[in-house]
Amino acid sequence: MDCALPESLDISTVLDSTSSYREWLSENTEIVIDASQVSRVDAAGVQALCSLFISANNHQIDIQLKHPSQILLEALGTLGLSEQIKWNEDCGESKHDENSSCG
Repeated sequence: MDCALPESLDISTVLDSTSSYREWLSENTEIVIDASQVSRVDAAGVQALCSLFISANNHQIDIQLKHPSQILLEALGTLGLSEQIKWNEDCGESKHDENSSCG
C-alpha cells in the first residue's frame, strides 16, 4: 500500500494521523510511506509515526518510508528514534537495519 505523510506531522495532526495509521494497518499489507512533503514536525508527530512502525512490526507488516524530508530525519535523530524507522535507500536516503501516508 502506497501512502503519504501530510506536510505537518505535529500535535495538531496527531488525531487525524493516528486514524489514518489504523486504517493502513487494517489492510494487513506492506506499507510504503512517502515522507517527502513533511515540512513541520514535533515530538508528538514523531511519536505517533514511531508507534505506527512498532505496531506494524508487531503485526509482522512490512513498513518503510521513502523520500523522508530532511526535517523529519533531523527530528528522528534529535529524539533518538532513527532506529525505529526504516527507509529505502533507493529513494534517496540511507537504509536502516531496523524497519509512507494514505488519505
